[in-house]
Amino acid sequence: MSLSDQLNALQKQAEDLKSFADQARHETNEEIKARVAKARADITARQDAIKAKVGQAGEQAQSQWQALKAEAAGRAQDLRDRMDRQRDERDAKKAERQAEAAETDAADALDYALWVVDQAELAVLDAISARSWADEQAASPS
Repeated sequence: MSLSDQLNALQKQAEDLKSFADQARHETNEEIKARVAKARADITARQDAIKAKVGQAGEQAQSQWQALKAEAAGRAQDLRDRMDRQRDERDAKKAERQAEAAETDAADALDYALWVVDQAELAVLDAISARSWADEQAASPS
């Protein structure tokens, strides 16, 4: 997949996330749960594909991927645990606080995603610069 294709896929994923969030405001809890289950399955499939690709990149990238994946899985499990506890309790004020905490977690995850996109942007620019330099070196007489 080319860099342009990857950037297009990232843009589409961000657009899909915004659309999901907009639509979720008008759906029942059961509809939202179904969407979340589908999203988890889709994310797992994408992560498995990325993991396979990362495995080809070497041990360092693999260990970084494992650490990132473990951290993300831990955060996701913590969020699911808190949400499960919330569903079991009837206290509206506590549910509101937990919803705000979940929204804060989501905002933090989006901040992290933006940081990752920034890092990807730098990597893309470095790749473009390296390719340009290599092309110049190949074209110049030695």
